[in-house]
Amino acid sequence: MNKLQLLLPILAFIFIIGPAAHADITDCKNGYKFNPRSGVGCQQINCNDIEHAHYSYTGACICGSSGSIHEKPTDPNKECSYPLDHGSCPGCIYACVGFDDPCPGEISDTDIPELNNPPPTQIETLPADQSNQPTQNANTAPPPIGSPMPPTQNPPATQPTSTNLSTAGIIPNPSQATANTGMTCQKFCARLTRGNQYDEILKAEGEYPNCNCIIDNKDDHNRLTETITINGDSRTTYTYDPETGSLLTKNTISMLAERERIRQSLGYKYSEEQIDAMLDDAVIEKWFQARMQNIVTKTGITHPQFWWQHMVALWDHGYGNSADFVDTYNFGRCGDSMLWLERNLSADLKLTGKKDKTSEAMLSITGEKYGNMVNHTALFIRPPGYSNITWADTVQELLAKTQQGGLTKTDINGIDPKLLDAKVLDPYFKKTMTVREFIKGWSVIKIS
Repeated sequence: MNKLQLLLPILAFIFIIGPAAHADITDCKNGYKFNPRSGVGCQQINCNDIEHAHYSYTGACICGSSGSIHEKPTDPNKECSYPLDHGSCPGCIYACVGFDDPCPGEISDTDIPELNNPPPTQIETLPADQSNQPTQNANTAPPPIGSPMPPTQNPPATQPTSTNLSTAGIIPNPSQATANTGMTCQKFCARLTRGNQYDEILKAEGEYPNCNCIIDNKDDHNRLTETITINGDSRTTYTYDPETGSLLTKNTISMLAERERIRQSLGYKYSEEQIDAMLDDAVIEKWFQARMQNIVTKTGITHPQFWWQHMVALWDHGYGNSADFVDTYNFGRCGDSMLWLERNLSADLKLTGKKDKTSEAMLSITGEKYGNMVNHTALFIRPPGYSNITWADTVQELLAKTQQGGLTKTDINGIDPKLLDAKVLDPYFKKTMTVREFIKGWSVIKIS
């Protein structure tokens, strides 16, 4: 959203209500203080007083090594937060514990036994050099949403997320979701390529999910670096020295066992088959159109409601952003709208538990230019075809780039083309687009 466009309504607002404007802008909830230099606006006051807690680069209170490129899954990275209606400090973190440890005063989850206590699987031992698997950024419970937009916390499962109930049943139930929505062995085998021009699909046969694949992945000089063979549940990966062509490693795993091990180690709620089906392009498009039916945001600078929307938002919650505001008024600024959509999609995907990570399915994407004088933010949906481990690794890389100041044109040129074709939901303009379309015209792109 163009910050320059906000100047006139802000000035008009200040002129109308005079000295009271400053109090509204800095009116943070109990337990928070206003920090205009942070990305969150209202910061939790006692974050540094909580053991293992600290402020993130956006000013959000997070736990352990959450958000760090060197994040350790054994650290106390799980944030224990008060409810959003808590009197003394709504939504505040009060303790940091290990991912598998209950929060102080918390009863262990028992509502979804098949997810909280998955059946044991026999895991094939990997070679020593394969043992360090990338881990997902744990700074997503609660996640920081939209730099420089503020973070939001997953709402409790019992909290109503919208007065618009027209999206009920559009997203498949997790227990019924499968990847067999048009999936074939040809498509499945093609996912094993790295996206380089010289990669080859030598074999793609069978009936999904019982596929037989042979894939040769090559570097930019057409030199073989990897061969992957799939025979039902068995996957063998051969890696080669591109200079000499000699075999470096051979690794055979059970795909089912390995995927379950990875899912648990990352803290993901769903298998990659489930998340692919739930985020199917047609499903998300239908869900988004239904969700936007009651939204009346006006984006034209010449429309009187455009100015009214910004004045009401500034009066209601200042420079910060509020998902509740959109539920109340059915309009909002771009930050309000993105947080509102993220909250509702999280609810419909059932990613509202204390251990759930919204980044498993979505991220925020923000474009900035002119030193962030002009910016806009929307919701970036995880594209299909990514394994959980590859997606977690991708998320970490994007977050690390954002922490370093954002993705430049050089960074974007090196992005996996699949990411550039991923769907972006823009609730402010009420339209969908690809990442490739969203990033046009922005000097810096940030993902969070």
